[in-house]
Amino acid sequence: MKYKAIIFDIDGTITTPVSSWRYIHEKLGKWDALACRYQELFLAGRISYRKFCELDAAHWKGLPEKDIEGLFRDVPYARNAKDSIEKLKKIGLKLIAVSTGLQYLPQRLKKELRFDYILSNELEAENGILTGGVKINLTHGAKGRVLKKIIREIRVEPPQVISVGDSEGDLPISRTAGYSIAFNSSSRRLSETVDYNCKTDDFSEVYTKIVE
Repeated sequence: MKYKAIIFDIDGTITTPVSSWRYIHEKLGKWDALACRYQELFLAGRISYRKFCELDAAHWKGLPEKDIEGLFRDVPYARNAKDSIEKLKKIGLKLIAVSTGLQYLPQRLKKELRFDYILSNELEAENGILTGGVKINLTHGAKGRVLKKIIREIRVEPPQVISVGDSEGDLPISRTAGYSIAFNSSSRRLSETVDYNCKTDDFSEVYTKIVE
């Protein structure tokens, strides 16, 4: 196989919730008018991505981090995603996961599916309690630049990488990778840009397309 690595988006691709941030708000009953408004302001270009994240993280100040981490233990994988990714690992592909979401799902992927490289943003905590701060490791629209850095570290070339994502934020990695797949995407731009557009919610189609 000419490909050596796969870079995956996480939210809405490997797992079903489309946003880790919103998932926490909804589970805690905090997806209120204010939290929703932050998203609207960011999408309208009125606040930066960093500010958007900081406002969201401030909502959870004082909560035990273990409670937030616990919310992600039961987040479902996309249909057949776990089995498909395990098989991709077995045939020797390096697994990379990048997300503008939070650290808990990437950490779970590393543990359960033996991902080789993970990168996400991180809620900050002291003595097990969330401080309301957030460490921004990956900003909106920066996945392409990050991919170039990662593949240098793992010693592969862009043409040897496959990208799999679901949203407009995955356009940069789809343009950088040697082969790109959109999975169950709601983004017309991504669907029209990629090499293959998987229109179903069954991840086994992604696996089949990669190994065929």
